[in-house]
Amino acid sequence: MVVTGLGAVSCFGSGTGALWEGLLGASRRPDPAPDVCGLPARPHLYAVPDGDAPARGTGRTGALLATAVAEAVAEAGLSAGDLLDAGLTVGTSLGDIDLSEPGVGAGAAAGTGPGTGPGPFGDAVGVPPATHRVAASLATRFGIGGPGQTLSTACSAGAYAVGWGAELIETGQADVVVACGGDAFSRVAVGTLQRFGLLDGECCRPFDTGRAGMVTGEGAAALVLESAESARRRGRPVHAVLAGHGWSCDAHHPMAPEPSGEQLRRSAARALAGIDGTPGAAVLHRAGVAVNDTVEAAAISAAVEAVGGSGGDVLGYAPKAVMGHTAGAAGVFGCVIAALVLRHGLVPPNAHVTDLDPDCPLTVPLDRPAPLARPSVLVSGTGFGGNNAVLTWRAAA
Repeated sequence: MVVTGLGAVSCFGSGTGALWEGLLGASRRPDPAPDVCGLPARPHLYAVPDGDAPARGTGRTGALLATAVAEAVAEAGLSAGDLLDAGLTVGTSLGDIDLSEPGVGAGAAAGTGPGTGPGPFGDAVGVPPATHRVAASLATRFGIGGPGQTLSTACSAGAYAVGWGAELIETGQADVVVACGGDAFSRVAVGTLQRFGLLDGECCRPFDTGRAGMVTGEGAAALVLESAESARRRGRPVHAVLAGHGWSCDAHHPMAPEPSGEQLRRSAARALAGIDGTPGAAVLHRAGVAVNDTVEAAAISAAVEAVGGSGGDVLGYAPKAVMGHTAGAAGVFGCVIAALVLRHGLVPPNAHVTDLDPDCPLTVPLDRPAPLARPSVLVSGTGFGGNNAVLTWRAAA
């Protein structure tokens, strides 16, 4: 499978160009979030700059996804006929949750509150919006008529969406798949994370010994996957090649990863089987939660060592330091970033590192971008419930 289109909308603005420039800057810090459930400590948020208002019946997540998908579809040069047979996979944790939360985004503008938002397809009252209505809205808006799926495996949903899109192509169910992920700010989600003690009150510091938790973000990312034959037939340039992907589940704890990281290591091993040797870089899920970060780095390093490499030969990168944890969008953002790393031959510097974590077996670029020594990138996604998804990408020949 190859990638012929990329799209993104993040705290840096709309477009993959803005995303790349923001990552290279490695300096963005979060802003105070809106009042969250009356919590005394005000958390922070990497917010997307306000753009066009969502269409009627669509929430903020749906609007962000539509922006990202539009960019990816345009870059891939997909016609209405191409989209009619294309597949659609969407990763999201909460969908258009703002339609059910009072005082947030489109829900506030429409005067809706809990239990008063539109139903799954906007045709009923009294039913909270379901996550799958976002996919239905995207399919309708862009005329995507092939097989579709919404995946809500918590924070790994986006990585799963890309992997499932690849399986649609592998099994011959589609030649082209739009794989995307998105989530917007949610008072309930942020309030819950705050009460669990998972939020850093200052900034996200994934590689620093002083890390104290994650910082939430919002945004959406999309890519167009298609068979290499389809891309050749359409005469489209290729941004990256999906070399391998693997899924697994710890089934250990609702929130904490299984300490050995064995299932994540198995997913990484399966993904690494698609490339020749050690990846040049790894775009990590690493979000600033100490136990999760440690388990992830150790598992990936072990998988690399199993194929004859060394964790120290891999450049580790954690984009959540400057764009926050975007939940269901995170895995797709990771894949888009991997394609940009391959395009530019650079790994952005990691932000907010004062005292580098000595337990990380990977090499951590600081201060300036680092050259990509080998044209392959691993992307890791993990989520509550122990849901793991790992993908590997290589440069087009």
